[in-house]
Amino acid sequence: MTRSLYADLAGSGEHLSSLSDETFLNNLLVVEAALAVAAAPEKADQAKETIASYQLDVEDLSRRGAAGANPLIPLVKDLKALNPAGIHPGATSQDIIDTAIMLCLRDGVQESVDKLKGLARDLAELTRTHQATPIMARTLGQIATPTTFGAITGGWLVAAVKATRGLEALEFPVSYGGASGNMAAAYPHGFEIQSRLATELGLDDPQWVWHSDRTPITAIASALATASGVVRKIAGDVVYYSQNEVGELREKTPGGSSAMPHKANPSAAIACDGYARRAPGLAATLFDALDCRLQRGTGSWHSEWQTLRELAAVTHSAVSRAAASIDGITVNVEAMAQRMTGIDTGHASDLAERALAIYEATAESH
Repeated sequence: MTRSLYADLAGSGEHLSSLSDETFLNNLLVVEAALAVAAAPEKADQAKETIASYQLDVEDLSRRGAAGANPLIPLVKDLKALNPAGIHPGATSQDIIDTAIMLCLRDGVQESVDKLKGLARDLAELTRTHQATPIMARTLGQIATPTTFGAITGGWLVAAVKATRGLEALEFPVSYGGASGNMAAAYPHGFEIQSRLATELGLDDPQWVWHSDRTPITAIASALATASGVVRKIAGDVVYYSQNEVGELREKTPGGSSAMPHKANPSAAIACDGYARRAPGLAATLFDALDCRLQRGTGSWHSEWQTLRELAAVTHSAVSRAAASIDGITVNVEAMAQRMTGIDTGHASDLAERALAIYEATAESH
């Protein structure tokens, strides 16, 4: 279940199977099985047997899905042809698709959280080690006043902690609104079924119908884009400090050049920057889809399926490359010291200590 072979492996060294088309389409089956349990328990065994016997053909289902502008229509047709008992009770296509995407995102976001926590551990270690290491600050690209490298990495650390908190606070709601988003087919048990469906899948119960309220999507998009921006800032600083004219940092395994063998490029930081640059545009598409007209979006809803998964993927790749950049990075304290034009850095050491306290408090709470 490879989502995108080069992009995933170059970004993280791992296949992001949780965000692949195959996983998304298979999650439609997972949701249908859970819905049978939640909405038609007396027929659930038959429904689950039917679903288990279904042979998913990603390409075929994708091609047939184009006719109705979503893949769930032919999938339900196939399932009901096998045995209609307990299949798709009281639901509409949007319910199953939105819930399937939430399953993808729950797992995909957790992978980014794990990577961010690893990055934070390395940043905390850098901050402890270099709490008092003097370096000249730069503002607007120019030498400014003395600070410490620990204060700088402490800033990176606190931002990474906040980005992690933002991702961990996300909700991944199920959807069960029915044909027109008013639970008519399940009346008066719609909200009870939705709650049972959430429990069955390990997702959140929104306690409302969100067919045309796309704020759950933009909340996820915002947190992902923020995480991408946080690690892109770190990567950009690493690229600067790694320049030959600066020489204050060097990645553990810098990249080479096909034409210039003398080069030691901060390739992990550069790759992080490349992935993270895609996040704002993807997030913008999802915010544009807030214009979900009437009771189901025409095109706006459809634009979310790939975009949200791609945003989660580029965020994971950006975080992974940032973590690779910081892991084992060499700090040239001599080069930093040579540029010092003052010695008052005590205040900066205090900042580094505060950053560590924020990190440790967060780590203890988990």
